Amino acid sequence: MSVRLFEITFTPGSATDILATSARQPATRPRMIVTANLDHIVTLSENMAFRKAYEGAVAHTLDGMPLVWLARLCGERSARRVTGHDLIAAAFAAPWPAGRQIYLVCSTEAVGLRLTEHLVMAGIPRASVAFTVPPFGFENDEAYGADLCAAVRAHGTTLLVFGVGAPRSEIWVDRQGNALGGPVVLAVGEALNVAAGLVPRAPALMQRFGLEWFFRFWHAPHRLFRRYFVRSWGLFGIALRRSLFRRSRRLPQAARQRPAPNAQRAPETP
Repeated sequence: MSVRLFEITFTPGSATDILATSARQPATRPRMIVTANLDHIVTLSENMAFRKAYEGAVAHTLDGMPLVWLARLCGERSARRVTGHDLIAAAFAAPWPAGRQIYLVCSTEAVGLRLTEHLVMAGIPRASVAFTVPPFGFENDEAYGADLCAAVRAHGTTLLVFGVGAPRSEIWVDRQGNALGGPVVLAVGEALNVAAGLVPRAPALMQRFGLEWFFRFWHAPHRLFRRYFVRSWGLFGIALRRSLFRRSRRLPQAARQRPAPNAQRAPETP
């Protein structure tokens, strides 16, 4: 059963289920899977291009544990967490589908090289894996975008994995549209660096209790302070505005249903 939160319908099932569902969609355009967290929700309220990319995605997952808790508080008991880490693990797990061609868009060359070696050791042919490291500002460079689209198509890409962060990845994929072909696209940010073994992930106990954000902040305080201690408060403003909006819509309906104070009942016919 799907979960509805912040006007987003989240796809039910495990990471494997979501990948399979996405792969069954028509390959007439990129079939992007997005992984929502608190920062995404705040950015969606500010950035219309990001909102458009989200609306065009074929699947949405609840990546952040606070969103899972909020969904359950709102009555969505079936809400479950499916992270970018889960999607990568499921996508890279054997057995490999016949004809799978993977293209990685990485933050550094070390990530691409390390992941290529991991995948080759797992049994995928080296020729089936390609990667690139886009330059800063690539999302606004039309010439580079055209070249990257051409490289993705030339590789025969069936799985395109972006590890350069939101909202750049999602917006870029949405803008390229059909020029990319029809691969399944994972927009997973730093989870790709973790998969390469170059960035640690929080211990399982911290993940379970929703403290993964603190582990990440501890390892990169300068980069993540604003996200976790400034921008995250914007979620409360979004929730409050939505609550007031729903209440304002209910009030006129209640007024129409309430009988007029001076209305008199028609005399009954004897």
